[in-house]
Amino acid sequence: MTLSPLTDVLRVAREKKVFVIGFVVQGWEDAKAFVDAASETKSNIILQAGPAFRKNMHLEAIARMFETLAKGTTVKVVAHLDHGNDFETCKRALDAGFTSVMFDGSRLPFQDNINETTKVCDIAKRYGASVEAELGFVGYENKDSNKFTCPEEVGIMTEQVPIDALAISIGNTHLQSSHLAKIDYKLLAEIRAASNISLVIHGGSGVCPDDRIKMASKYGVVKFNIGTEFRQLFGRSLRAFFAEDKVSFDRFEIMKSVQENMKNRAVSLLKACH
Repeated sequence: MTLSPLTDVLRVAREKKVFVIGFVVQGWEDAKAFVDAASETKSNIILQAGPAFRKNMHLEAIARMFETLAKGTTVKVVAHLDHGNDFETCKRALDAGFTSVMFDGSRLPFQDNINETTKVCDIAKRYGASVEAELGFVGYENKDSNKFTCPEEVGIMTEQVPIDALAISIGNTHLQSSHLAKIDYKLLAEIRAASNISLVIHGGSGVCPDDRIKMASKYGVVKFNIGTEFRQLFGRSLRAFFAEDKVSFDRFEIMKSVQENMKNRAVSLLKACH
């Protein structure tokens, strides 16, 4: 199947009151594992290329990789640029073939965020691509503090800017290594009342599974970004392999067991989405 825009998979999730996972990709092995898991569970998924991955691999090469994987499955696969911090990065991703971009204006003053997000929406429309924005600021564990999303700003932005999804800050934090997030459901309800936009949670690894289901079924959260728990699993899998086998050196043999663990975990998460 060809790559799909984000709106296609979010529409299905909203109708069913479930959520989709934005898998944060680090390389070929985990991307392949995620798509294999999606094929096995017949689940639509989002493959995300964040800033760290983009430093390690050219954006155009990532786009071709995502496109190749999408062609090998019958489920919908979205090629999503995660945390595009400027217009130029978003345009380059769209030129390369990404079907969805996140413009992250969360560090900008509110009006500047609106202005820049509008510019990204204008060009994305020409490509038939989707746009995710962010209001508030989702911090990073042991680094930057959260700034919670303002419901009034949500109402203003979604009235003025034709975004397809909105990332919000309600207690979720990037890079949490366990389920530590304390979700402010009162704030989430106020955000939901301010707009009917599809809502996105970054730092999904820190959100407990029960909260994910509750937020999807009752509050219209349709996308959770999950990356940290797979990076943890990747490291554990490598250590376990070398603890048992101290002589292997072939990359493909080593990565085979790691990839299988990644796929099995992805299958488990995808089954929990439905």
